[in-house]
Amino acid sequence: MSLITRASAYTIALWLLVPASGWATTYAVGAARQYTSPCRLAAAVPLAAGDVIEIDPGTYTDACSLTTSGTAQAPIVMRGTAGGARPVFDATGLDLSGSGSVPRAIFQFNNASYWLLEHLELVHATNGSNNGAGFRLTAGAHDVTFRDMSIHDNQDGGMSDGPSVLTIETSEIFANGANDGQSHNLYLQGDVVRLVGNHIHDSHGGQNIKLRTRYVEIIGNFVENAGNYELDLIQSTYSAMANANAVLIGNVFVRAVSADNNSQTILFGTDNPADTTPSRNGALYAINNTFVMRNASNRLFHVLTSTPAPAATHIYLYNNIIHATVAGTQLTVDATTSGYVSGTNNFITDGIAGVPTAVISTIAGATPGFVSATDWHLAAGSPAIDTGAATPTYVDGTGTNQNGVPTLQPTPPIGAEPRYVVNAQIDLGAFEYGNVPPIGGDIVADDGGRGGGGGGKSGGCCSAGGRDATGFLVLVGLVAAQLVRPRKPATRLALPSAPARCR
Repeated sequence: MSLITRASAYTIALWLLVPASGWATTYAVGAARQYTSPCRLAAAVPLAAGDVIEIDPGTYTDACSLTTSGTAQAPIVMRGTAGGARPVFDATGLDLSGSGSVPRAIFQFNNASYWLLEHLELVHATNGSNNGAGFRLTAGAHDVTFRDMSIHDNQDGGMSDGPSVLTIETSEIFANGANDGQSHNLYLQGDVVRLVGNHIHDSHGGQNIKLRTRYVEIIGNFVENAGNYELDLIQSTYSAMANANAVLIGNVFVRAVSADNNSQTILFGTDNPADTTPSRNGALYAINNTFVMRNASNRLFHVLTSTPAPAATHIYLYNNIIHATVAGTQLTVDATTSGYVSGTNNFITDGIAGVPTAVISTIAGATPGFVSATDWHLAAGSPAIDTGAATPTYVDGTGTNQNGVPTLQPTPPIGAEPRYVVNAQIDLGAFEYGNVPPIGGDIVADDGGRGGGGGGKSGGCCSAGGRDATGFLVLVGLVAAQLVRPRKPATRLALPSAPARCR
């Protein structure tokens, strides 16, 4: 079973389990409540695993370090009230210097693990070091999930270090950065990062996504218009470890027309070959993505390594659409990068130079047949329809070979939906033409995207969850079982077999 499938089942099952913890408490927070902000609540109450903090709509001038952990079975949840506008956490004027006990972020997780933050807006985090962040994981924090967030106009949208395991889902992250080239929409390092169904765009002077994380999954996102690179996958003590692989499946990457560095779109390896920390000890797998270059100097991939380069260094390209709207673009920066790139069954627009000889079975043409210049779904007659390699694979963070057929596709500008194989072969790029569920296929559970409520509350400051645990656990089991079932293709024809890994 792929880590993508397991991660989805794990996240939803945990979310459903939260209200079932009979000993957990739900705290209502807001201007008219006993606790007027979550930071005041955290300072006054010893939070426990499974607790839920529900925040009324409004603007909060609040920032704090969180030091309490939930558990894998019962994370601590902080979320905006269901059905209401996102609560806004505006850090204008707050001290985020990081001096002593002062945090560097609106919510800083200091060795605080197993949290879920949902339906919140984080804005205007700044400090004199240009690294005030919307959120920060540090001092051993791990297993924190952010969902349905809006994170913008901070010096860094989010930061992490240490052994952090971090998931961001269906969130909008934009306009972060101090215009110094050193601050970014996301600047993350640690053990694992998963980005699923997000819209990440318009960073101010820095990267949209800068990752020094060991293992990376970027699935079904819409990434566009970075102030510098769209994606930076580079060195750290964690990415020097084994299986420092990065997996890009089913994303849309649209390059800015103009950026501080127009040439680099995706950098892989290191940003400093002279660094004593070696470059990433893994490979980049790009499967069923749509890449759009819009400036003549755009180069899609740049591999830069330490000397000697780790043996695992490579970029594998399967079933992608690589398109340029202008002449002069290249798939690779230079011959060195080309030597690290191979793949099969990609559409590459005529005129894109720097295509490695190891990229084979290419479908070429003047246009991939998009619906329009701003809609990257496939139109009828597209040469990208039914031309994909049947079973692309990738190596995950444990060194295990996984099926890379996409199970999600983005719903721009934000979110993702199930993707199915229509007809005998999968389509190229991030979207399946005529995407429909299998005949007599899987049940899709829909709870409005919030994964269940948390024991409603009509007054006072808190209440215990009130669901019947037995019936609720049965529901959790059914949902989890459904999520980990192998997905059936929409066609009744069997897909052809393929080698363990396409080359």
